[in-house]
Amino acid sequence: MKKFFIALVCAALAVVTASGFTACKKKGDIEVYTPNGAPALALAYLFSLDDENYFGRDVDYDVVNAQTIQTYVTGKRPQADICILPVNIACKLLGNGDTYKMLGTVTHGNLYIMGKTEDELNDANLSEKLTGKTVGVVQLANVPGLTFQALLKDKGMQCKQLGNSDAPDADKVNLKAIQPDAVLPGETTCDYYVVPEPAATTKASKTTLSIVGDVQRLYGGEEGYPQAALVAKTSLIDSDPKFIESFTQAVEYSAQWIQTADPSYVVRLVNDELDDGEAPQFTVMNTTSEVIKNCAVRYESSAVCKQKVLDIIEKFIDINPTSAATPSDSFFYA
Repeated sequence: MKKFFIALVCAALAVVTASGFTACKKKGDIEVYTPNGAPALALAYLFSLDDENYFGRDVDYDVVNAQTIQTYVTGKRPQADICILPVNIACKLLGNGDTYKMLGTVTHGNLYIMGKTEDELNDANLSEKLTGKTVGVVQLANVPGLTFQALLKDKGMQCKQLGNSDAPDADKVNLKAIQPDAVLPGETTCDYYVVPEPAATTKASKTTLSIVGDVQRLYGGEEGYPQAALVAKTSLIDSDPKFIESFTQAVEYSAQWIQTADPSYVVRLVNDELDDGEAPQFTVMNTTSEVIKNCAVRYESSAVCKQKVLDIIEKFIDINPTSAATPSDSFFYA
């Protein structure tokens, strides 16, 4: 309703530019964008707030297709005042700190290894279990695939990306790109799969596959890895630091609140903010407290997570030089 009202205001302003009004956006509005999926969970509590009473400003939220999230922070007049992005995209597009700065990270990995065996994968047996095997990986060229490859390299394991006709190597972990929403065909295409929540739990309940490995724990123990970054316009940070402080405090509280919140309520809050035509990632049927826990929603300020971000970006660049870029110090908000 707020957006419809703003559109009417814009239309009215278009015919009165002679009076000096040239902007379509109502002064004071804050536009927040997050990709559909685990990052949106980080803002669930904020979706429930009366933003003008809580922040003293009107805040509009949009949960959008993950494939288009970068379009809201690029161009001459980027739409997002605040945005959640994959950490590599945030550093690559915004890393000079001129237009946006990173306030912190909000998710720390939701990837799980699935297999037909019930043997749990751990540091001691990972090489033995995966070497020579084919592993299907969701978003192989993006953060999920890059992180899994970084994990393998950290463990001293070599990997090979398979094309349609390539034969797997016996002395490497063979990686195959799979579609995020693909039904695992007959469960015979790959030996293992790397799948995000909530898809992992859904597949475990509907197939003979089991969750046998936690990528987050294998990569970084209890801390996982920096997955999604929260950024804000530098101009907003400079003009209203009190709002930024209130907003980040709310995000930090949201990450704690969601751990014990009713999953069905969380689902409703997130899906109420979905863009028109965008299919929900989380539903009452696939979302439990355990699934929410598995999404590793946690706010870490830039001061806390800066070195972790720099470390994983360096690993991403080593795997694929075009996948990321090293951010400047000024990108990290302090």
